[in-house]
Amino acid sequence: MVTFFYGFIVIVGLIWAAIFFMLVVRRKVDLNELSMNHAVADPLLSVIGTLFSVLLGFLVAGAMQRFDEARINVQEEAGALADVFRGAAGFPEPLRSQLQVKCMNYAEVVIDKEWQLMEDRKSSPEAWDLYSDIWRLCVSFNPRETGESNVHQAILAAISRLGNFRTLRFAAMVNQLPLGMWIVVLAGGGATIAFTYFFEVRNERTQILMTGLVATVMALNIFLLANYDYPFSGDVHVSPAAFELDREIFKKFLAGQKDTSLISTPQAH
Repeated sequence: MVTFFYGFIVIVGLIWAAIFFMLVVRRKVDLNELSMNHAVADPLLSVIGTLFSVLLGFLVAGAMQRFDEARINVQEEAGALADVFRGAAGFPEPLRSQLQVKCMNYAEVVIDKEWQLMEDRKSSPEAWDLYSDIWRLCVSFNPRETGESNVHQAILAAISRLGNFRTLRFAAMVNQLPLGMWIVVLAGGGATIAFTYFFEVRNERTQILMTGLVATVMALNIFLLANYDYPFSGDVHVSPAAFELDREIFKKFLAGQKDTSLISTPQAH
């Protein structure tokens, strides 16, 4: 789990490590000797820095795009669930109440249980069972008239979308940068910082500042990549806000439906 607190500690540690190794190089290598390498080191640093910046930029942009896609898929899944809940009003009892209660239970399980499991890249068997129950209830219904048939087809389409976007949500859990790519990113960042050590800077404080700034920018970009790489954990994550909105709407609707049934029921004398 990537959090701002641990990220801050790691970033500060990397900056101090970069400065420490820079000071070691200054103590071990004569500055006059470094000045003789400027003609070669300067263009090489430009090539390495540019290549790594382009690579890191593409990786960060790709991670942010995957994060945004995961957020949209969650919203679409919650929207499909709401369509099933609303469409169930066109069914007769007891199927209407059964479908609406199942939709309510599905939203609650996703919010209260499955979202926590997703931090460990797991899904909730209970949520899968509820989805299967919703599908089974709708498939087993036999429409008796044209209106019920139209509602039935619309709800089947909504349930199909619900399953598709649910699958995409779990696909986002494994659609991450592989270990090999992380090794390339870390090695490239380290090499870019290390290359700045081999330039003659007479003022030590100036070189400390320059090295610290380069290391800071590098660490912040890698931290940004780590934050967006997995969209369901850490301080920057996709929230279940869409499902929470569904749950709130479902509760109000079911509560109003219950109050209506109580009013319409004749009182015994």
